[in-house]
Amino acid sequence: MSLNKQVKIILVETTNSGNIGSALRAMKTMNFSRLCLVKPKEFPSDAVETMAANAKDLIKNIEVVDSLDEALKNINFVVGTSSRMRKVPWPNETLQNASPNIIIEAKKKSKVAILFGREDRGLTNEELQRCNLHLHIPANIDYPVLNLSMAVQVVCYQLYVDEIINREPNKSEFWDVPTAESNHVKRLINHFIEVSEQLEVFNKGNPRQIGARIKRMFTRIGLDEMEVNFMRGFLAAVEKKLKDK
Repeated sequence: MSLNKQVKIILVETTNSGNIGSALRAMKTMNFSRLCLVKPKEFPSDAVETMAANAKDLIKNIEVVDSLDEALKNINFVVGTSSRMRKVPWPNETLQNASPNIIIEAKKKSKVAILFGREDRGLTNEELQRCNLHLHIPANIDYPVLNLSMAVQVVCYQLYVDEIINREPNKSEFWDVPTAESNHVKRLINHFIEVSEQLEVFNKGNPRQIGARIKRMFTRIGLDEMEVNFMRGFLAAVEKKLKDK
């Protein structure tokens, strides 16, 4: 198993093209090469080539897409980088604690994506709700600020080191059915919320943010493809019963 084959780094709406080049250099140093850009402000750019330095060979392999859905196609496990606590708390681990879990997912042959947000405001709540896990990089409490490419470097370094140290197989690596793709889980969540509204279990204006909590529940438990298919079939049967009334 190679982390490089299983892990994709995703930069969302990057403003400074130089950060793209610097991120490539950071990735190559730690033996990562798969980079995806979601709606970058400027790409291609001379600044990318300049800052990439000896990692210019990776530029030709960069994937550029218009939406996070496109970036997460075929992805099974999504990790969001975030330093802020949210109104509805999500599983949020330090990088040191999150890294072994990411490696375990990769060893299960799951496709893993690690999301990095905009330079000025990071990832939105909606983007973070697509993630199975949030991670943060411990830093000076008075100035916990990292440049985008620095954050990429630190995360890739931790994964690189942990992969080398932890090469023994783990029983939790093995599963009989592949982990569900992120976009499949998103469709299940939307379906579940739609049926819940039809049943009048809750409504969109619920003050307890039940919708966000449902998203958290389904992303946290790590469904496999068979479980997702069963739940979709169950919800479809409920809808049919509702229509037949």
